[in-house]
Amino acid sequence: MIPIRASLILSQMLFVLLLAGCGDSSDTGTGMAAQQRTVTTSLKPATDSRLAEGIRDAAAEHANDMSGFYLLRDGLSAFVARAVLIEEATVSLDLKYYIYQDDSVGRLLTSLLLKAADRGVRVRLLVDDLGTRVVNPWILALDRHPNMQIRVFNPVEGRSGIKRALEQAVNLGRINHRMHNKLLVADGLVMITGGRNIADGYFSKSSVEFLDVDVLSIGEVLPQSSEIFDRYWNSPVSVQVSELLIADDDEHSLEELRKRTQKLLADEEGSEFTRALEQSKMAAELASGNIPFHWGKARLMADPPEKALGKDDIPREEYPGYQLEEIIRDAKERVSISAAYFVPGVIGVDLFTGLEKQGVNVGVLTNSLSSNDVAIVHGAYARYREQLLSAGVDLWELRVVAGEERRKKWFRGDSKATLHAKTFVIDHSQGFVGSINLDGRSLLWNTEIGMLMESAEINQELHALFEEWVAPDSAWSVQLSESGKLEWHAEGDDGDAIVKHKDPDTTLWQRTLAWVLSWLPVESQI
Repeated sequence: MIPIRASLILSQMLFVLLLAGCGDSSDTGTGMAAQQRTVTTSLKPATDSRLAEGIRDAAAEHANDMSGFYLLRDGLSAFVARAVLIEEATVSLDLKYYIYQDDSVGRLLTSLLLKAADRGVRVRLLVDDLGTRVVNPWILALDRHPNMQIRVFNPVEGRSGIKRALEQAVNLGRINHRMHNKLLVADGLVMITGGRNIADGYFSKSSVEFLDVDVLSIGEVLPQSSEIFDRYWNSPVSVQVSELLIADDDEHSLEELRKRTQKLLADEEGSEFTRALEQSKMAAELASGNIPFHWGKARLMADPPEKALGKDDIPREEYPGYQLEEIIRDAKERVSISAAYFVPGVIGVDLFTGLEKQGVNVGVLTNSLSSNDVAIVHGAYARYREQLLSAGVDLWELRVVAGEERRKKWFRGDSKATLHAKTFVIDHSQGFVGSINLDGRSLLWNTEIGMLMESAEINQELHALFEEWVAPDSAWSVQLSESGKLEWHAEGDDGDAIVKHKDPDTTLWQRTLAWVLSWLPVESQI
């Protein structure tokens, strides 16, 4: 399967001539006929539930302008946190995700969402069309539930086949803008944001395991999350799923769907996910206010959804990428960054080399060629390695065997590690967790989200996680030899030093392909 990002880039390369004479086909920017859509807003937070009481207890000793943060470092904990919030909700659940797969995790969480709606909780689910591909006719049955609404962000009119491909080509200027956000808000009281999509690989059960991190938050930041969700939900490019042609057979009933979800849950009984949920104490800890939150001020940063319309009149200052750049410029001691895709460009190189000249220790962890899923992205990044290293920037590239022993405990068979986290550790007081990569696609095209936290404890925890990921058994330290050539340094199972003089764990074809693709003039698109 071609990765989603690679699919977009391929479309751009194939249809650039065709697009020269094409434009959007509607006033709404969706390529579809404009229809009247119901505007809904976030409900008032729950006040008399177990969850509400637990949050009050947890926040009792902290100022009103403070927020609580709890990092979800491993996949199973991240799954359990989402499942628990869905099960504990009594008023509302708002979710928006770039990828929401029809796999074990997706089915389990969807089943829990249906149960929540059945007990009276209002559920709003917003998914990106390219990342999620809403084609399952059972989706319409969900959307017909009186307490559930499903919308699709920036959809392609054709749902499959040649019609979809042609519309992607004709409307690529619009289709190229994707909603890369990840956000879950439960009862207006608790939220989760970070890098994880809803798919097995982000929560441990896959041949490819994504190293990632989320943050569970309470407190003053919650109204920000509700406001951001409402803005996306009511955007002209968020289309009710019932307006999209999904399949000829859309007569599935809710009762049939409930029976189907019961079977799906039975099939998953005994899986690592259901066992983790059954054994988890998180629900009780949330209800009793015993989650060990770190406290501080927070800002939830999100692109305006109008970015998907390609509007040139949006002030650059509203983009989270620009805001992060300004914060990084003010660093005094250290900046440690993990980014799945890292294409710094001239601006980024100037930023990081300038910080090094001021005495700031800059370190970046990204994917190696062997752990990256898009060769063209690695090729674009590779152009800047020597410049960054020469200026004193520390570079690490993830090894495909990172955390191998830990992953073997979670599921059978071999797995490949790939970095998906987007974290920033700034000096000793600030930390950022979100969906923003350091590349043109995140900064210029996609809509992104992330949380900036002013907390020495969160800063320290994120830095410890970064140090774990860049350890010699987890990442290659990229260095320049005395002759100015690239070298990759790591540590073997026996503790002996390993030194490579070519991109490790790659073939000549992979290296050649990345080099050839690096010359394509599409850096701002990747």
